[in-house]
Amino acid sequence: MYNKIITYLLLITLIFSSCEKYELTEGYPTIENTLWVLNSGNVYVENLTNGEMVYYNHFDNSQDISNLDIFGGSQIDIDNIELGVTTWYFNDGIFVLNNGNTYEYNSSGSGVAKNYTLLGIPPYGSVRHLGVIYLDENILQVKIYESNESYDGDNYHYYTVLTFVRDGYSCNDCDFESRLDYTFGGTITINIEDIPGHLQLSGTTWVITRYDNGTTPYYPNDTINFISGVAYSINGLNTNTYSLSNNVGNNLYNLTLYECITIGGNYSGQVSLSSIIDGELNNILMNGIFGTNNSINLWMEKIN
Repeated sequence: MYNKIITYLLLITLIFSSCEKYELTEGYPTIENTLWVLNSGNVYVENLTNGEMVYYNHFDNSQDISNLDIFGGSQIDIDNIELGVTTWYFNDGIFVLNNGNTYEYNSSGSGVAKNYTLLGIPPYGSVRHLGVIYLDENILQVKIYESNESYDGDNYHYYTVLTFVRDGYSCNDCDFESRLDYTFGGTITINIEDIPGHLQLSGTTWVITRYDNGTTPYYPNDTINFISGVAYSINGLNTNTYSLSNNVGNNLYNLTLYECITIGGNYSGQVSLSSIIDGELNNILMNGIFGTNNSINLWMEKIN
């Protein structure tokens, strides 16, 4: 009888212990279903030839665009990072970059230690592994682009830690601080020969010369200024958002204008980068999205 009582007590203890552990894991924050905005970034570089360990800022007061490939730059959209503009969003196996490009992802682990892998990143179908270093409801720190490269006669191992904040949250001092013995080397300088595809419109000004709604042509001649990689204004007012993102499987890009007052809604269509570089978008079919039911044909001309 005594042994049975002890056995029952042990079973009860195990049951309650299991319940307590489950309740603890339920409270962990998650990376998913939050729009994360890039707040800062550091790259940690180890010279394997001489043992020197240096870390650099990706951004400063005069540099707000950088690249995860520090030896020459990469043209892959996710490797190009812009302070306060680059955004990440994870939801149910789909990752959204800068409110435009979408990739599939899978995950492993649990809780704060969960790791993610982005799959099929164009143009080469490559992957990016994301190691979550820190996570709470407002701040996300991720290790990305861990690489070994030879450059100018030396061998290097390096990786970047990006710090994101929840959209709407402000943080002036939440940079990642490595526990390893790196010395500070200032701001990294990266030679990127070409402007990345998704930033081709950033800083440019165009005129919407014409659009056809059905068989009726309109000639608004409104000026559209692409303020950044995600925002535009019409005639200096009516600021809203847009996206320019890879169309997987061909060399076209998807241009999406949200709440465009000139053409009266949300529209998305395919354009070529050569047309953007040449400064002329002629007779582009733009389909209505998000409650905009009709389609239009659009003409735009670059003026700056």
